[in-house]
Amino acid sequence: MSAATHTPTVSLPSGRDGSPGLAPFNWTRLHASETAEVQEAGQRLGIPLNRRFGHAAIEENGCLMIPVTIVLRRPGQYLEASVLIVLAPGEVLTVEKDARLPALDRLEWALSQGAPPTVADWMLDLLSALNDDTHETLDGIYTALDDLAAEAQQAAGGFELRGRQAGVADIADTAVALGEAEELIARAIEGQLDLLRALRWARRFLGQPEGDRRAAMLLSDLEGCKRQLRFQHEKIRNIQQSLMTTLDLKQNQVIKVFAVVTAIFTPPTLVAAFYGQNFAYMPELSLPWMEWAVIMLTGVTALLPLFYIVKKGWLR
Repeated sequence: MSAATHTPTVSLPSGRDGSPGLAPFNWTRLHASETAEVQEAGQRLGIPLNRRFGHAAIEENGCLMIPVTIVLRRPGQYLEASVLIVLAPGEVLTVEKDARLPALDRLEWALSQGAPPTVADWMLDLLSALNDDTHETLDGIYTALDDLAAEAQQAAGGFELRGRQAGVADIADTAVALGEAEELIARAIEGQLDLLRALRWARRFLGQPEGDRRAAMLLSDLEGCKRQLRFQHEKIRNIQQSLMTTLDLKQNQVIKVFAVVTAIFTPPTLVAAFYGQNFAYMPELSLPWMEWAVIMLTGVTALLPLFYIVKKGWLR
C-alpha cells in the first residue's frame, strides 16, 4: 500500500494565528506494513510509532497519538480495524494497522474534491466517518440479533425448529451464537469509547472551544451510538438468561420423566419379582384364572401411580 500525502493550504483566520486547530497541515497516510515509511515518519516527529499503544492516548514531543479500534462490517463477517492518529505541529499522520479503513478512503476522496479543512475540521470529519462505519456495523448487528432472537424464542418455547422439536442441543447452539454476538458488541462498544476518547483529546490538543456546535453534535452522535450498542448488549444478556432458564427447565423435565417412569414401573416390578421367586409351595398357582389375575394386578399397580401423578399435575 503506497503512502498518500495531502497538503491542504489553509489560510489562518485573523486573530487566531498560532492555534494548532487552524494552522496549515499535511496529512500522511501510512499502513503498518510500510515499515520503512513508518520508521522514517517516527524519526522525523521524534516519536516511536512501532510501540504497542493499546487504548490510551499519549502526548509526547509536542505530538498527540490517539489509537482507535473499531469493528467493521464486511460481507459475511465482522473484523477489527485499528488506526493510530498522530496530531503534530503542521502535520497529521494516520497509520492503519489492520484492514484499510473505508472512512479514510472517503475522507481522502472528499479532500480531493473540496476545499481543504482545518486540522480541527479534518479530525471531526475523520471521527464522524469512523462513527458512520460503526452505525453500519450496528445495522448488521440489528439484523443478526433479530434472527438469533427468533431462533432463541423457538428454542425457549419448544416450537418446531428445523423440522423437529427444539432440544438441549438446539439451545446450546443458540447460546454459543449469542455468546459470539455478545463479544462482537463488546468490541464495538470499546471502539465507540475509543472514538469518544479521541474526540476529547483532540479538542483539548487543538484548542477547540467547548461551545463548538459541530463537535457537540458529533459527541451526541457518538454517545447515541454507544447507548444503542449497550442496549443491544443488554438485549443479548436477556435472551441468554431466558435460554439458560429454558435449558434448566428442559433438564428438570427430563429428570421428571425418568422419575415418573420409575414410579409407574416400580409396583409391577415388585409383583413380577414376587412371583419370580422359587418358593416350595404357592397355592394360588393351582387356580386356573391366577395367570390373568396376576396380569390384572400388574396393570392396576402400574395405573394407580400414573393416575395419582396425572391428578397432581406433575406431568405438566
